[in-house]
Amino acid sequence: MPIYEYHCKDCGYYFDVKATIKEKEEGLKIPCEQCGSENLNQVFGGFAILGGQAVNVKSRDSQNGGGCCGGNSSCCS
Repeated sequence: MPIYEYHCKDCGYYFDVKATIKEKEEGLKIPCEQCGSENLNQVFGGFAILGGQAVNVKSRDSQNGGGCCGGNSSCCS
């Protein structure tokens, strides 16, 4: 089953949704896992290759305030 990544426009949270292609084509009505808003954008990829150099886009965990320790930067130093 495909996994689709979404970004909430209201709270900024990123999350994944598992849905069949048929469900996706029929239109998913999903709320944000963080705030319940339906004001979402689907996210496409997070890694790009430009001019032969790899460019890593910020990880979703760091954008959600998670990172390696759930937002506690002291353990990541």
